[in-house]
Amino acid sequence: MKVIRIATLAAALCVGLTSIAAAQGTEPTTQGQGEARGGRGMGGLLLKDITLTDAQKAQVKTIRDKYVPQQLELRKAAQATGSIDDATRAKITDLQTKQSAEIRAILTADQQTQFDKNLVEMKARMDARRNGSS
Repeated sequence: MKVIRIATLAAALCVGLTSIAAAQGTEPTTQGQGEARGGRGMGGLLLKDITLTDAQKAQVKTIRDKYVPQQLELRKAAQATGSIDDATRAKITDLQTKQSAEIRAILTADQQTQFDKNLVEMKARMDARRNGSS
């Protein structure tokens, strides 16, 4: 059960981070912008209330571009089989952890504090959804 929760969280983070990274890299940032444009997944919370510099936006885009092909490959494999096996879950979790760590590393100390708060909030929302729907 714990593995399923971790895998679900990782998949949601992958999807969310790629959406937010794309938004951060192409338009001026406003606080909470991910949610304002239709709430592009739970990952929209990760960069909420964090204003990135142009350099940081470029770095986030580079990080996103690095992981997107691998994430898409794993998603396609899971869709082809109709389920996600433990090995695929582990790969998704590993990719998400690496991507989050790389994004966090480009942030200032204050931004990292907000990023960490956003991550805790996002996990709590995901747990609440999971517990409410099961």
